[in-house]
Order: sequence, then structure tokens, then C-alpha cells
Amino acid sequence: MEFDAKSQMLFCPYCDTKIRVEDYKHKESENKPSDSSKEAAKPSSSWDEGELDGMVVYSCASCGGEIIASEKEGSLTCPFCSNNVVVKEKFQGDLKPDYVIPFKKTKEDAISSYRKFISHKLLLPKVFSDENHIDKIRGIYIPYWLYSGKLTSEYSFSATKIKTWSDGNYNYTDTSFYDVERAGSEAYENVPSDASKEMPDDLMESIEPFDFKEAVPFNGGYLAGFLANRYDVRAEDTEERIRQRMESTIEYDIKNTLGSYETINEKSHHHNLTNFSHKYALYPVWLLNTTFRGKSNLFAMNGQTGKFVGNLPVSVPKAVILYLASAVGFTFLSIIVIIMFFL
Repeated sequence: MEFDAKSQMLFCPYCDTKIRVEDYKHKESENKPSDSSKEAAKPSSSWDEGELDGMVVYSCASCGGEIIASEKEGSLTCPFCSNNVVVKEKFQGDLKPDYVIPFKKTKEDAISSYRKFISHKLLLPKVFSDENHIDKIRGIYIPYWLYSGKLTSEYSFSATKIKTWSDGNYNYTDTSFYDVERAGSEAYENVPSDASKEMPDDLMESIEPFDFKEAVPFNGGYLAGFLANRYDVRAEDTEERIRQRMESTIEYDIKNTLGSYETINEKSHHHNLTNFSHKYALYPVWLLNTTFRGKSNLFAMNGQTGKFVGNLPVSVPKAVILYLASAVGFTFLSIIVIIMFFL
């Protein structure tokens, strides 16, 4: 069975049978007594019996990416660099995700978004639109560490206010000096950090945000028909970066309360992070690989919101023409202004 993003159900491509993901059961666990709904909703860090059956790890010899997929995938193209990949081993032993955000956007949505993305781009080479084609498009779950915590901060600033006036004979300046103190706290929930080395960080940050309100406890049924990137960045290796993001946010908010001083200089600050914790989640992403003049281009679409990002080539002749046209237009406008006001 495969997961259908539109109906949010599992369906059989042979007989069109559909079932809820919540009813998804592995054969090995069908005879096990069912838990209460309250217990079933709790995320577990260990895999259920039979949940890993049929899952293998494909390893890319080119970029080093490791992709979790069904063993029925006889051959696979790396969604990161477009090279062929081979089966490495049976998937086992890794940490089970706590949550997953199911795909809401379909493959057709991704193709449509790509066509819109490359249309009406003034500096895009015409040959790119004419000759470019999508080599591969795959839905893949990207691993994320989600951090939560409460940050309390204290800041000290020195500031000045300046008044100037004149009595006709003299010019006066009055400078007042202030010590400014600020303190506050902010609670952060589910701050994301990409846990895959193969995925470009700028690409993954560009398709944010994801709405965690639509996340559900992990169920292997959501992976049916999709790939999943295997995490290769440890949570402890990204904690400092997340701390910096939190501290930058509270610093920005505190400085916005300082008011209208002419000069503001920070003297000192202190941060205290408490209740710091993390969770492991899989977020949906559509990856598109295209080829242009022998170079592979990677585009990504948020599989939940549909936000589409990617880098496009620039036509140098078009850029030169646009620059010259702008320069000529600005010069012509300047001449008109001179004639109107000075002649």
C-alpha cells in the first residue's frame, strides 16, 4: 500500500482499497493485544515488532547520502545528486522518530510548482526553459531535530539622547546619558534543525516553516510510497546552533523595547536556558533533479505547505541588456527633470 497525500489514507494501487493510517498494522503485530488510544498516541523511541521489515538502506557512492526505502526498490537514483545508488544493508537499530508530518502536496503539485517557478523569469536563459527537463522527482522525509526550552536573558546598555538648538548667536548641544536595563524570558517549542549532511542547509531553511500542529506520532504507514533520509547529524552537534538562534531571537525582541535613543551600546548580557530538550521528527519534502548543460540542479518543495525554492541560472546577455536599458532610462528621466526645473 502507498500513502495518498490528498486523502491522507493508505491505498492499494491494485484494488483501490483505502484504509486509515491509524489502522495500519504489520503482519507480525496483528495478533498482539491493542493498546488504549491514550497509550497508542505516545511516541516511542523503539521500533515495534515487524516495523522494520522490508526496509533497506541505499548508499550513494557519490555524495555519501543514505536513503531509507522499501526493499522492492530494485534500483534508485540519489535524490540529492542524481547518481545511481546501491543497497547497503537492511535498515535496523536507528532511533525511531517521535513525530512525522504527513505529505499534503502531491507529485503533480510539485511539478506544477516547478513550472510556475521557472516561468516569467526575465534573466532565465531561454534555452533552460526549452531544453531543461525533470530527471527525477521523489517525495522524501527529511530528518529534523526539534528543540524546546525556556530562555531567560538580562541585558545592560548605555544610551544617549541629544538635543540641539540655537539662539541666533550660539549653537547648543545637550547630551543626556542613560543606563538601560532589560530582562525577559521566552519559551521556544520545536525549533527545527536539519539532521542530514547531504541536504544543503540554505535549501532546507528556505522551505521553512513547517506547521508542527499537523505533526502526528510516528507511524510507518506514512512512509509507504516515499523515501526517508537517514539522519547522520547527532542532536548534540546541533545544540549550539539552536542556542544561538534562540539567543538571537530574544536579543532582537529586547532591543525593540529600547525606544528612541540616539545611540545605544550593549555593555553586557546573560542568558539562562532551562528545560532544554529535543525530539526527532520527519518532515515531508519533494526533491526535483534537473539537468542543464551537463550540470545537475536541485530544487525542493515543502511537502506540507507547497513552498518552492531552488537556484536558477542567469543569462549574462539578458542581464547586460537589462542593465543598459535601466541606465538609459534613468539618464533620460534625469534629463527631463533638469529641463523641467532648471530651464
